[in-house]
Amino acid sequence: MVRRQFDEQLSELKDLLTKMGELNCEAIGDAVTALETQDSELARRTKGVERLVDEKEQQIERLCLKIILKQQPVASDLLFVTSAMKMITDMERIADQAVDISELVIKMSRLPYADAVKEIPEMAERVQDMVRNAAKSFVERDGDLAKAVCRADDDVDDLFDVIKANLTKIVHKNVDEDDNGEQALDMLMVAKYLEKIGDHASNIAEWVLFMITGEHKKLN
Repeated sequence: MVRRQFDEQLSELKDLLTKMGELNCEAIGDAVTALETQDSELARRTKGVERLVDEKEQQIERLCLKIILKQQPVASDLLFVTSAMKMITDMERIADQAVDISELVIKMSRLPYADAVKEIPEMAERVQDMVRNAAKSFVERDGDLAKAVCRADDDVDDLFDVIKANLTKIVHKNVDEDDNGEQALDMLMVAKYLEKIGDHASNIAEWVLFMITGEHKKLN
């Protein structure tokens, strides 16, 4: 009876973590779609997704504490629960970064984009995959997938460097045009927030490896 209840709680924890990851991907996707379409209303709705992520974080924290206090898990089960409590901090920050992007979208919506940065949607797609796979690697205790998430962060960093170089050229080209120069800097901040999301996904993957091995290592 006790073990069955414990297994049910672990299953609930996995479901909540999966849902939190899905909400994060939704927030990132909405923020970048809003950026591409200059849709201020969609950007504002991202804040609603952030609130749902915060709720999931609180649910997971309560459930983890309940499991630790009532079930007193040992060995791999304890690593699973403690890792979950660590990774939700990064997951919550991912939603914060998506909102930060949305706020820039709203700011930039008053003017047409002077120059499109085609790498930003690609960067967003890659970090979404990282977030999704990080959550999946945790639920499935898949160390190989977690390592793949960490490796993918290098590709995201490379894209950021390309975007930074392109936007630096735009700033220099529009040195006497305040609006275009400021917009290029805002676009650079969007890319920086996406890079940070990649870092958080990589952090989550590192906690997955801690859960599996009992050893926490920085891979990026």
